[in-house]
Amino acid sequence: MATILIIGASIALIARRVDARLVLIIAGTLLASLAGTPTRILDVFQTAVGRGDIIGPICTAMGYAFVLRHTGCDTQMVRLLIRPVRDLSWALVPAGVIIGFITNMAITSQTAAAAAVGPILLPLMLAAGYTPASAGATLLIGCSVGGNLFNPGEPDIVAVKGATGVGIADVIASATAPTLLAAALAIIALILVLSKRGLLPTQSGAARSADVPMTLHDVVRALLAPLPVMLLLVLQPRWNLVPVLQQIWPNGIAVSAIMLVCTALVMIFTAGRSRPLASHVNEITLEFFKGMGHAFTAVISVIIAATCFLAGLESVGAIRAFTGLIASNTDLAAVLSPVITWLLAMVSGSGTAPSVAFSQGVLPALAEGGQLTLAISLGVAGAIGASIGRTMSPVSAVMHFTGSISGASIPDLLRLVWIPMVSALLGTILYGLVFS
Repeated sequence: MATILIIGASIALIARRVDARLVLIIAGTLLASLAGTPTRILDVFQTAVGRGDIIGPICTAMGYAFVLRHTGCDTQMVRLLIRPVRDLSWALVPAGVIIGFITNMAITSQTAAAAAVGPILLPLMLAAGYTPASAGATLLIGCSVGGNLFNPGEPDIVAVKGATGVGIADVIASATAPTLLAAALAIIALILVLSKRGLLPTQSGAARSADVPMTLHDVVRALLAPLPVMLLLVLQPRWNLVPVLQQIWPNGIAVSAIMLVCTALVMIFTAGRSRPLASHVNEITLEFFKGMGHAFTAVISVIIAATCFLAGLESVGAIRAFTGLIASNTDLAAVLSPVITWLLAMVSGSGTAPSVAFSQGVLPALAEGGQLTLAISLGVAGAIGASIGRTMSPVSAVMHFTGSISGASIPDLLRLVWIPMVSALLGTILYGLVFS
């Protein structure tokens, strides 16, 4: 009973916008105290701070995102993606979601992705006759529904890797089909919702954009944004496309190394004659480490706190009981894994904390017990569920940012996105029931 009260109080405090990190650490300490081992949380905290396999990929990925923003490569990527459909009003909803999705692959922060896409997508949609809420819903779903799960530095993916021991590329491969299914269902449902409510424009085309033509240099800068993801997939050991790299890294090149190499390429291809090279290199270096610091503050700290909470749950036997329950019933597991993270993300506004906590708490025992495939699929489903919950959370950062940039109210956005998000959740559950 005490365990249930502590968990319930934690959820209530997080819902009331008390800092989730503080709540999770205190709750973990209280749970460990129930088991007579309160000092265990201090040891767990120290261990979590030094987890290089988690900190390295996440921090360097965020560092690269900061470099893209500083150099404008993210904006160039959005311009490149939107050019084919900028004059087709009927295509702006699916294209807008897809562009946000791809941008979120390169920039794992949903708010940062919306900041890159919004200033280009929203004016086009408004000029085409879409309402602010319709344009905002398109931007919100695209930038938050799961594109980040294709980034090798995404905390949700890194957590599944750490919990199961499989490679990052393999986790992303397992996430591909269910994530794309969820996104596709969200797009279809959004179009149906807008159509039923008479919010699709009746004119044949959008107002022609006055966008400046892209040069070859602009296109190269645009392609730098998704480069780390492409390199990770191409340089998998199974393909052996670059034997020299295969000899150096037989288990695959590290994510951190890919991010560093891509940052160096950005330095080279964005250098210009109008300013000193030394200043250019110094600024990019500073931005990279600013991004790493931001990742530690915004993401790693949440993972550390979640780890402390999980240690408390493990101390009272809650993790073992829950793992045993889902290990004995795969159908139940396929339902619970996305639903639990969806609920927690919707309440807290964070997709990272529920997804990472679920992966770290449940997957290791499954993987060690010979159910590796199940562990990976449940981790992926939990990550997708958390993304869906965050997208329809009235307290999420990306929801509030989208409302402010589009001029739509939070209730109006929620009325348009909840059906697409529930559709995506049901699709994720169905996929798990069929393929787990």
